[in-house]
Amino acid sequence: MQDSADGLRRVDPGYRAARGKIRFSKTEVLHIAAAIAVLSIAFSLIMRDSYLDPDPTKNIILIVGMSFMLVVCSFLFHEFGHKFVAQRYNTWSEFRAYPAGLAMALFFSLVIGVLFAAPGAVYIRGNIDTAMNGKISLAGPAVNFVIAAIAIGVCLMLDPSTLIYSIIRMLAYLNAFLGLFNMLPIMPFDGSKIVRWSIPIYVITAAIGAVEFIIIYTSVV
Repeated sequence: MQDSADGLRRVDPGYRAARGKIRFSKTEVLHIAAAIAVLSIAFSLIMRDSYLDPDPTKNIILIVGMSFMLVVCSFLFHEFGHKFVAQRYNTWSEFRAYPAGLAMALFFSLVIGVLFAAPGAVYIRGNIDTAMNGKISLAGPAVNFVIAAIAIGVCLMLDPSTLIYSIIRMLAYLNAFLGLFNMLPIMPFDGSKIVRWSIPIYVITAAIGAVEFIIIYTSVV
């Protein structure tokens, strides 16, 4: 998810850098690290009863490692999609974590065993018109759908009884779900900005995500 105003606006945040350069501030790195750490813990709590290895210590390491990988390759890459495209437009673009959203993630994962959270968003300041805003918004779900497509393809080549198959399938599911969820055409989701920019692109992108989700959910892979 990314946060920006509608239409054309000009904001001068005192941010000067070469066009297209990828940039991270120390504050942003801290927010990213906090979000990844909390979401990884939340995923680990959800999977705490998983039996991945007979050795208890190795089992915990596998659960934490798998949780970290899933968070980075779904949530973080989604946010980076927004950030990097926005920076190509020479805007100020940084991720900020939502403390309440991260706390909610821990609560739901511990009490209910599901991940329900709003960990944060990429904030953008600069010259942004409706088309730019739509493209920036599209970048997040597009990253998720590409990762889901690759993961689905890999699953087709793996033995369903193996651990690696289960991990890759979970990666496909999370990305398809995250991308599709963010395509909802209501504020503050990405879909609301995409549909305002281009209805055909919105429909095509949402359809791709829906097909991926159905393929995974119906156990085709």
